[in-house]
Amino acid sequence: MTENNFKWRCAFTTDNLMEAHIVQGLFAQAKIQSRIEGSALQGAIGEIPTEQAKLSLYVYEIKLRDAQQILLNYAQSQLHEDWHCIQCREINGPAFQYCWQCGKQHE
Repeated sequence: MTENNFKWRCAFTTDNLMEAHIVQGLFAQAKIQSRIEGSALQGAIGEIPTEQAKLSLYVYEIKLRDAQQILLNYAQSQLHEDWHCIQCREINGPAFQYCWQCGKQHE
C-alpha cells in the first residue's frame, strides 16, 4: 500500500445535510470511514450563495471504489417506487430497505 491510499478523496457532494448523513451512514455500514466537510456553512445559507455551502463527503482513496458502488446503489434505490413486504404485505416507501412494520429486508 502506498501513502496515496490513505489520502482523503471526495466521493460525494450535496447541498442537503440530511442526505450527507444518510450517505455517511451507508458508508459506515460498509465499514468505510468518512468525513463531512462544509457542514459549518449550512448555517450561512441565505447569507451566501447555496453553491458555496455545498457539503462534501470524503473517504480514503483506497475505499473510493467501494464508496462509488454504494453511491450507485443509493442512486438506483431513489428511483424505485413503493414496495410490498413479502412477509406482512405492508406498503413501504422506496427509501426503506427494511419493512417498517415487521423488519423484513427488501429483496
